[in-house]
Parts: sequence; structure tokens; C-alpha cells
Amino acid sequence: MLHKRVGKQRKKLSLAVTFLLLFFTAVQTVPVKAATEKYYNFNNLTYQSAWGASYYVNGGSAYISFEGQYREIKFRLPETLDMSQCTNVTFNASSPNGQIAFKLYDTAGNQAAVKYNFNSSTSDVSFAPNTSAKVNSIGIMAQGTHWYSAVVNSVRFTMNDGGGSNPGTTDGTLLNTHGKTLKYSGAAVNYSQLRDANTLNVIKSQYNSITLENEMKPDAILGYSPNLISVSQAKNNGYYIPSNYNESTVPVLNFSTMDAVLRICYENGLKLRAHTLVWHAQTPDWFFRTGYSSNGAYVSQSVMDARMEFFIKTYMNHVYLGNYGSVVYAWDVVNEYLHAGSSGGWARVYGSNLGTSPSYVKKAFQYAYDCLSYFGLTNSVSLFYNDYNTYEVTDQIISLVNFINSDRKICNGVGMQSHLATSYPSVNSYKNAMQRFLNAGLEVQVTELDVTNNNANDQANYVYNLMSAILSLKKAGGNITGITWWGLYDSVSWRASQNPLLFSNLTTPKASYYSALRAYTDAGYTIQ
Repeated sequence: MLHKRVGKQRKKLSLAVTFLLLFFTAVQTVPVKAATEKYYNFNNLTYQSAWGASYYVNGGSAYISFEGQYREIKFRLPETLDMSQCTNVTFNASSPNGQIAFKLYDTAGNQAAVKYNFNSSTSDVSFAPNTSAKVNSIGIMAQGTHWYSAVVNSVRFTMNDGGGSNPGTTDGTLLNTHGKTLKYSGAAVNYSQLRDANTLNVIKSQYNSITLENEMKPDAILGYSPNLISVSQAKNNGYYIPSNYNESTVPVLNFSTMDAVLRICYENGLKLRAHTLVWHAQTPDWFFRTGYSSNGAYVSQSVMDARMEFFIKTYMNHVYLGNYGSVVYAWDVVNEYLHAGSSGGWARVYGSNLGTSPSYVKKAFQYAYDCLSYFGLTNSVSLFYNDYNTYEVTDQIISLVNFINSDRKICNGVGMQSHLATSYPSVNSYKNAMQRFLNAGLEVQVTELDVTNNNANDQANYVYNLMSAILSLKKAGGNITGITWWGLYDSVSWRASQNPLLFSNLTTPKASYYSALRAYTDAGYTIQ
């Protein structure tokens, strides 16, 4: 009996210890939700609608005029926020001449929460939203009956971690996700952005590749008016002069900005896509005329062949003979040939409507390939044909590249510019085009990506589906080697009014940024 009693006591003690261990383990492993702030001023928000109210934005603040009681104006947030994870909403505003109300609206446009009776000089007004709705808009409404104005400076949401539409990938960046799997995560930038230390640090945190938006295009190198030097002087300057170049002068090529950019890239671990050598746009018209004169006749094709070879080989030689040429891993040799039509000097000299067998396009690739071959770079640097709406001209692009490569492979692949909209093209159409390029044995890079949209949610959903499609092709073995976003944030985009990028400002990611990361993890990749 004693033995049995001791056994039972030991069993009870063992169970008690086990219970305590499980209890403390459970307590220790419960995640603690840290509070984070979602802050927006009116440079981040998008006007949605108004009734009896007008506004303008200055310095990030909205200056609102109301015509009377219950007049209201609404603004869209750059992302959808889950109010079940929001503990507090704070508006910073001034309305000393009349009361205003602050409202939150859900994704269906219904009022989800409201704070009435603000009437003060500039101060914060805070309230708990007391709703579990998904909110993507705010409203500011007049309560007084007379005409008066208000200034609203900002709104911030105090969230538990993971409280937005964000997927909880706090350790994820474009660099350690898409950049790791596709090799290059890129953005279009300019020299002044690279010279700013804060901007450069942000670039390095998200990207390992840049494309210069304009500073490497032909007009930036050639100049808007010619500065001519003799052929002998050009040779002394290291210019490449082809044997069939029969003119007495050549234009000076200005590499100063490009050289400064190459050095910045080299010193900061960034790679560079060189964009672009041959393009019907942003190439000065004088480059195609006799004597390099603005009013000369257009030259013959043989003269232009020599000029093109001089330009391409001098340009590329300069890069790879310099101290920092190792940063350049890809060239857009020819840009948008299939959309050139009859405009520009190339069409004036060689003719338009040449179909998919244009001799000068093939020669451009040959000159570029010759240069890479001379430096032993044909296996490490890629040459691309770059174009927009590639999902509309897929057959023509494949035929064009086959013509370029008819003797040997001198064009590695296709740059899909990808200036997209949530309404067009469909992700399936885009994916099918990319699949066909891959099936043709071509390397593919997404080179100028942006996505215009009507609201942040639509953009986020489209970006998620697009990235999922691209990653599915990559997982199937597709030779996809990079994604370059065409700009750092919305207001510096060439399509700024349509908020096409992943960031609303330099350091504020949008819902689409997090959906791009979620697509990565949902595709089965892990963030390290």
C-alpha cells in the first residue's frame, strides 16, 4: 500500500510539473503584438469625392472649405487597414470656426466609425474606432450650418503588428525576396537621387540594381546640339572609329554623369542596367544629318552604319575600359523598334515599316556583341531588345529576335517594359507572353514596371497576382533574371497622378508592396 501511495504521489507530482512546464511554455510562446504607427499626410492620400466641399494641398496638409452643414470630402488611404487590429485613430487638424467630424469608411463605402464635435485650433483628436471593419477611406464632414474652413494635417492609426493588409513579412524586402530569387531587384533612378545619402541608403535596402531614367539615353550622351572634334582628336580621346568611317569629324560624347553614377554603383554594391543605345526617341535629329548639322540632309544608310558603330562601340568601350565597368550587367541595345513607326532619324535613314527583319537593328546588336566579345563578357553581360506592350506584339518580338540571332545568338532576350494598369492587360495575358518568350529560349527581364490604378486595393491585388504569375514561371525553370520598378515612389513617377509604384513616398510602402512580398512567400519561397 505504501509503495502504491508513493507511486501515486510521484505521478501527481509528475503531472503537476508537466502542467507547469506546458503553462510556462505556452505563456512564453504567445506572440506579443507590438504597436506600430501608420501615418499619412495628404501627400500620401488620394482625393476620392466631395459634396459641397473644396480643397487644396500644401505642405502635406489639406485646406478644406465647406459650404454648409453635412458637406463632406473623402480621401482614399494608400492601403486597407484592419480596424480589429487598430487601438487608436488620431487626426491632427484645425477648425476654430466650426465643428467638424472625422469618419472612417470600409471597402464597400459604408461608414465604419465617426468622431464628432471637433472644434479647435491645431491639435490632435483621438478615438478608438470600435469596429472590426477593413477601412480604406477617411471623410471630413462639416457640422456647422455656415460657410467655414478647416485644415487637416494628418491621420495616424495605432496598429498591432500585422494590422494592415500587410502579410506580416516585417523582415522581407524586395531585395531579399525577389532580388534573391530572380537575381536582380531594381528601380529607375536619377543621378541626383543617387547623390542624396538618405535616398541612396533606401535604394540599397530594397534594390541591388538601378536603371538610369534618362542619363544614359542617346540625347544625354550626344547632347542636344553637336560639339564636333576631328577624327584624329577623337582617336586620341580613345574613341572607336570604324574603318568605314569616312567623315572628318565626330561628335563629342559626354560621359561625365554616367561615370559618376558608375562610381557610386561600384562603391555601394549596386549593379546597373544600361538603357539605351538605339531608340527612335530621345536621339538628337542632328545625329542623322550630313555634317551633323541641324539643317543638313539625312545621310545614307552606309554613313549611318558607320556612325552607329562609332557610337555603340565608343560608348561600351568607355564603360568597360573604365574602373567601374563591372557594375554594368545588361544593355538595352535597341528600344521600342516595333513601335517606332515613321518617326525619328532611324526611320528617316533606314525606312519605316521594315517588319521583323530590320538590318540596322541586327547591326546594332552585332556591334554591341563585338564589344562584349572583345572584353570577354559575352557569358556575363546580357544584350536585350526592350519594348512596351510586349503582350500585344509577342509574335513579332520573337520573329525579330530570331532574325537578329539568325547567324549566332547575339541578343540574349527581351526586356518587358511593363507599364501596366489594373484594368489592362490581364495577368493571364501578361503571363502567357512571358511564357512564350521563355519557351523561345530567351532570357526575360521585367524592365520598367509600374501599375496604374483607381485605388490602392486594386493595385495590391493586381501586383499580388502579377508577382505570383512571374514566380510560378521562375519556379518552373524560366530564365527570368530581374524586375525593375520604374521609379522609387509615386510622386517621382512619370505617371505620378495614377500612383503606380509600391511606395507613396521614399520610406512609406503601400499595400501593393506587402502584396508583392506575400506573393513571394505564398509561392513557397522563404525569407532569410
